Amino acid sequence: MVSLQRGNMDYRFIYQQDTSKVKLPVEKSSGIPDGGQLNIDRNALLPLGPIPERKKEIKEVDTVKPQPVSVAPFRIQLRNIWWQQENKLLIGDSRYLEPRTEIQLVSPLNNEHVGLQLPAHQINQMNYDWLTFLLLAALAIFASVRTTWNKYVLHLFQSVVNNTTSARLFQEKNTSDIQGAFLLDILFYLVFAVFSFQLLNFFQVDLSFGNSRLFLSSMGLIVAYFLIKKLIYRFFGFLIEKTGETKEYLFNMNNFARVAGIILFPVVTVIAFYPFSNIKIPVFFGLFLVGAIYFLLISRGFVILMNKQFSIFYLFLYFCTLEFLPLVLLFKILVV
Repeated sequence: MVSLQRGNMDYRFIYQQDTSKVKLPVEKSSGIPDGGQLNIDRNALLPLGPIPERKKEIKEVDTVKPQPVSVAPFRIQLRNIWWQQENKLLIGDSRYLEPRTEIQLVSPLNNEHVGLQLPAHQINQMNYDWLTFLLLAALAIFASVRTTWNKYVLHLFQSVVNNTTSARLFQEKNTSDIQGAFLLDILFYLVFAVFSFQLLNFFQVDLSFGNSRLFLSSMGLIVAYFLIKKLIYRFFGFLIEKTGETKEYLFNMNNFARVAGIILFPVVTVIAFYPFSNIKIPVFFGLFLVGAIYFLLISRGFVILMNKQFSIFYLFLYFCTLEFLPLVLLFKILVV
């Protein structure tokens, strides 16, 4: 608005900026005098002409309708995100488990096709039928002795650790116990032969025999060894005039052998039916028992002969010739 004052008259002009960049001439008001004089009514505003371009532009802006937003790109983006998450759970490049058909077993011995081979756990146990029957026969012998001659079995175990009990049994020589002693002798030869057979298999001593023949050979060798040994003892006792001492020592030898048969019976049974492939524990335990009983027997022999005032030189020669030398020869034969 512009104000002009001329004389007592005050003139005012009102204008509006054209935003459409179109210059419109200001129309002359009806109250303006000629001759350069302005006559503007204060209460009457100067009318401006219409602005068609402005109205048209505003109309076009007002009539613009909002376009719907497309959701297709959003769906594609969401699907890509899901696909990337699924790829983390895939097995290889497949959505499903595929059967493996490339398995091939190759024998380490040769390259020939020998078919499907499954892993096997080998159990080293000698549960042969004939061995089972032998163990059952040994069990029957021990059960009969244990039932009928229970008191004799108790005295027999006491005689191993007590010299007085052994001497009393030697002096009494009860005839009612002879049958029980005979059955225990059979039990010893049977059990010790089985243990020897198991030792030969454990140490892999190759004698070119089958299992049954090897057992029979072991049993025959053991019976022959003890019989020959007793005969030699009697012969040497007769030569040095120590028959009584020799008989007492042989009596103790028989008692120790009977106790060894009873003790070794559960050991050979465990070795025969051992559920594991490594049978070192029962085998070495059996060897320890045999060694302990043999050491007690030699100690008992020294006690008996020393009490009878036997010469130390003859005593040493006696045991070295009849005890240690046969064992060394037997070990040499089996090893070589």
